[in-house]
Amino acid sequence: MIPLRPSLAPLAVLLVATSCAAAPRVTPGAAPLVAVLCYHDVSDDPGAELQTVPARFLRAQIEACKQTGWTFLSLADLLERQRKGTLPPRSMVLTFDDGYRSFYDQALPVLESEHVPATIAIITSYTDHPPANLPPLMSWDQIRAAEHAGIEVASHTHDLHHYETDNPVHDTAPGVSARLWLDATKRYETREEYRSRIRADLAESQRVLTARLGHPVTALVWPYGIHNDMARGLADQDGFHTTLALGWRDAEPRDFELHCLPRIMVTRDLRFAGASLSWLRQPQGTMRAAAVSLDDLYDPDMTVCRARLDAMIVRLRAIGATHVLLDVCSNPAADGRLEQVYMPGSQAPMRADLWTLVAAKLANAKLRVWVRAPSMNLTWAWQRHPEWRLGADPHPIANSSFGESADELEARTLKRWPTRLSPELPAVRQAAADFFTDMAVYLPIDGVLFDDDAVLLPGERLASRPVATPAERAQAVDGLITGIEAAVRAWRPECRFGRVGGSEGVLSEGASSETAQNFGQMLQSMDRIVVRADAGDPAFARDPQRWVQVVGRRAIERWRADEQVRTATTVKRGIPAAALQRVPPLLLELPIAGHALDGTPYAGRLPALLATARRAGFESFSIGPVTPANESAIPPRVLEAAGR
Repeated sequence: MIPLRPSLAPLAVLLVATSCAAAPRVTPGAAPLVAVLCYHDVSDDPGAELQTVPARFLRAQIEACKQTGWTFLSLADLLERQRKGTLPPRSMVLTFDDGYRSFYDQALPVLESEHVPATIAIITSYTDHPPANLPPLMSWDQIRAAEHAGIEVASHTHDLHHYETDNPVHDTAPGVSARLWLDATKRYETREEYRSRIRADLAESQRVLTARLGHPVTALVWPYGIHNDMARGLADQDGFHTTLALGWRDAEPRDFELHCLPRIMVTRDLRFAGASLSWLRQPQGTMRAAAVSLDDLYDPDMTVCRARLDAMIVRLRAIGATHVLLDVCSNPAADGRLEQVYMPGSQAPMRADLWTLVAAKLANAKLRVWVRAPSMNLTWAWQRHPEWRLGADPHPIANSSFGESADELEARTLKRWPTRLSPELPAVRQAAADFFTDMAVYLPIDGVLFDDDAVLLPGERLASRPVATPAERAQAVDGLITGIEAAVRAWRPECRFGRVGGSEGVLSEGASSETAQNFGQMLQSMDRIVVRADAGDPAFARDPQRWVQVVGRRAIERWRADEQVRTATTVKRGIPAAALQRVPPLLLELPIAGHALDGTPYAGRLPALLATARRAGFESFSIGPVTPANESAIPPRVLEAAGR
């Protein structure tokens, strides 16, 4: 066992947290700010990865945060004070992942001199057998010495800190999130096999740590920040009662209830000095999205399919896309009847296991991928259960927000979405949740976009409630969406959600009597809202420019009003308003195919329409669908130009 260096005075006696500046005032009853930071290697090498920081950076960060009122706590002290309700206004915990030797050599002296506690996360299989491609790791003697000096030790799992094969074409994903593809038997890992694999790893990590340290540890850091409900439950069973993830945000009361705290990844380009808290929240970035249907890429011959995909990626780059909204359902007849899907699962027949392959290639091309899917137009369930279908209202409401009759609205919506289910039925909600659970289990998604089938038309009624107010109809649809979100978050806790809406909801105060969409509620609950211009909408076809001006301006006005309320509420927690500034979460989606009534193709009008939307206040845009047939008609760099 290596001796303790004389300079390492035990930090255990320093766990009464320290702060140099006077604590900032916080509104009574407001939740205190809690920030958990995630460090990795500590080195002066300027060519190292961005998350590798010099020791002087660590010291400067600590000093800057002390000056702005942050109190440094150990993880155990944070949890105890939170339980007792005695947290200071601003609490900070430092964590160091992977167990690099640089923590012992460079970080620990800084922490000791600054009287700041910390937690180190150890990958137990790496300590005795370090991978050749990593910087040097601490030995067990050094880990014990650090613990003796007051550093808390957490598990970083035993052997889950790597990527595993997650589809038939051998793409990979983090071990905790991946449902493994078992090549020998040409099948996916079952739910119970997944459970057994995660449970065995966590149990082995706890066994090794207990043997090496002389006691069990109670905290676990998820590799790559990936976790889910099942994994967290298994961790708790093995004694890891608190887990840490990622998320680039402060910890909220609900995170403590889940016993899983988000952390902010520290990189050399973060700036902690000054009053700004821009490092505390990940900025809501802009999106320049292209809608893509897998029906346009699929071919039974995978050589053809790959060639189409490669050409599509070239085109997406050429138009300036940053994101892809990728359909998961198959509808080659373009009749709105979705009878097959492009992913494995237990709910709908699979046409081909294609979504993960395409998403992986898009991600390699630096394109972020959201899955675009229906929530009510589930044809397979509609066919099996006629009793789940929406009913016909004998007294439809003849109303229109933008010059379109109720009959016209119903005709174009039913053409696009003919097999929708009644959203308030428990069986429908379960079927939809099961469908989206399959997505969350098998697909590497950045976000979920609920398509514009989640509407109730004037001539439709709820199956169990023939008479319902617009607000009740909207609540039925919103309840379905909320249940789906919960099902997805069980497997993808940090997943983001968006929803497609039309002009009717934007222009209606409260719930729209035409579509049962409540735009105000969507602003409060969704990460993104796609304001969709339908090529078949007579109002859009008559005057696309005016449609964008009127609908776009109104959407931005409503967002700004909602943002003022949101900001005022959050400022009560002590976060400066400047740290909350974000771009509008609204995307304007414009069609490529079709013509306006004056005969001009929509594709050719994209630059002018996007410029109009930009002047109205939009900063994010979507066009689509982009297909091999129409991609040549899209003006080059059109999305990139719109984002300037």
